[in-house]
Amino acid sequence: MLRRVLIGILLLVIAGTAYWWFVGRDAGAEVAQPAPGISSTMPAIPADAFEMTVESVHDGDTLRARVAVPNAVVGDLESTRVRLLGIDTPEISPELDCWGAEATRKLTSLVPVGSTIWVAADHEVHDQYGRTLLYVWTPDGRFVNGELVAQGDARVEVYSPNRSQETLLRSLESAAVAAAAGQWGACD
Repeated sequence: MLRRVLIGILLLVIAGTAYWWFVGRDAGAEVAQPAPGISSTMPAIPADAFEMTVESVHDGDTLRARVAVPNAVVGDLESTRVRLLGIDTPEISPELDCWGAEATRKLTSLVPVGSTIWVAADHEVHDQYGRTLLYVWTPDGRFVNGELVAQGDARVEVYSPNRSQETLLRSLESAAVAAAAGQWGACD
């Protein structure tokens, strides 16, 4: 078990360094300090991010939020269905999958109803179901998509052309699997 944890930490360090070298350094990106228990470099809130207020959490990777000021991504003040980019969590309906309730609780604890979040799009803004595809940060700079993967609450699910965080998310998933974190230790 200790060997798997050490290998996971080593993979995180290597992936974080590679991410900084190939993405963060060239883009001049700042990085936020990781949340407790997450030992990888997470991206900071980007300059083009905008604020939304959380209205509800549907499951571990979908929520409803509203912008205060319409913009190029969310053009109205209506409630917006937001799908977190690059991740997929176990389902809670029509049937409850293993770790579905835990993933939903984790997202709710990170972005509770009424809280402010910072969001940014990648290349494609909407999916086939009309959801707005976004990366999400807490006001203190925690990268929610990455934290869910790092803690084993989500797996990576990336679709072209929305790939800007793929390298980081895959490295976080590898470490979570190696450490048997969350669903990786609890579900078959």
